[in-house]
Amino acid sequence: MADWQGTYPVTVGTEEQISAVTERLSKREEERQAQIQKRRQEESEQQTFKVQESVKLFLDAFKAERLDLEEQLAKSKSVEASNLITHFDNLSLRVLKLQRYVSESAMFLPPYDLKTAQNFLTSLQTKIQEKREELIPKKKFSFKPSNRKTDKRPLPVSCSLKSEETAKDSNSGDDIVLELAACKFVDISNRTLQKNRNEINKKDIALANLTDCTVVLYGAPSAIHMNKLKNCKVFCGPVPGSIFIRECTNCTFNLSCQQLRIHSTSNSYFYIHVTSKAIVEDCSDVKFAPCTWTYEGQDEDYASSGLSRERNNWDSVDDFNWLAADVHSPNWSILEESERIHSWNI
Repeated sequence: MADWQGTYPVTVGTEEQISAVTERLSKREEERQAQIQKRRQEESEQQTFKVQESVKLFLDAFKAERLDLEEQLAKSKSVEASNLITHFDNLSLRVLKLQRYVSESAMFLPPYDLKTAQNFLTSLQTKIQEKREELIPKKKFSFKPSNRKTDKRPLPVSCSLKSEETAKDSNSGDDIVLELAACKFVDISNRTLQKNRNEINKKDIALANLTDCTVVLYGAPSAIHMNKLKNCKVFCGPVPGSIFIRECTNCTFNLSCQQLRIHSTSNSYFYIHVTSKAIVEDCSDVKFAPCTWTYEGQDEDYASSGLSRERNNWDSVDDFNWLAADVHSPNWSILEESERIHSWNI
């Protein structure tokens, strides 16, 4: 039987056909690269918009506080002599808090705005000290008996509920803000803590080292600082300024404010009404829903605070640890409707 070797014809396109195929492939690659570039551009624009919005919020808040500080300093001569020390201490505290706000915002501020803010704060603190020395002259030096005991009476603190074990000296920013807050709850466990609008309106509030507590704040405080809360529930009326939350675990918050910043917090629920955008950083498993807490006199508190009831960005959260615009941050999520609480028993 004779061997037979089959042959298969190889079809080779014409030069025009090869050129057409090459052109199509080249066009596809160009379109693919264009899509990639467009996506990158959109991500860049989104990130730029976020930064610009954060900068605008900062500049607006900083300007408002700057103008008020300058106004209060200019009124120093009209303050009664017996109130001058408290007056200047309060101004210095506000400058300190503003310095902290600048430091927290440094990550997104343009160098010029950051430098301008820092220079203003340095200048203002100097002016406060100069005005203090002008209106509260130092007493002349005199010898005193060496066996005289040092006056260890505590400084007066209004609206405070604090355990004796926590009277410690500290130079940290958190401790200074805590120590000088107008109203505060500190180092308390298994309690229901409450303040009314007459006690907290237009005052700074501090909550720290609370465990298994329910905190209810009726009214419109100017700002709130919360640090190291565990297994707590916090309910607060409208805040025209900022709320800062740090190192909280297994907590539930019902809050209304202009700006909300959450740091190093985990396994917590946030029912919020926020007119800007909530910002999270170094957080995990935090969930958001619209604020559902209501109480008698809430409308009046909104009116006195000036906080907008129409604008609520509860579901628009910026995660400073997550920059991918096309992929949702794994650190926060929307609380499912079926899981939300709409009626609170306090």
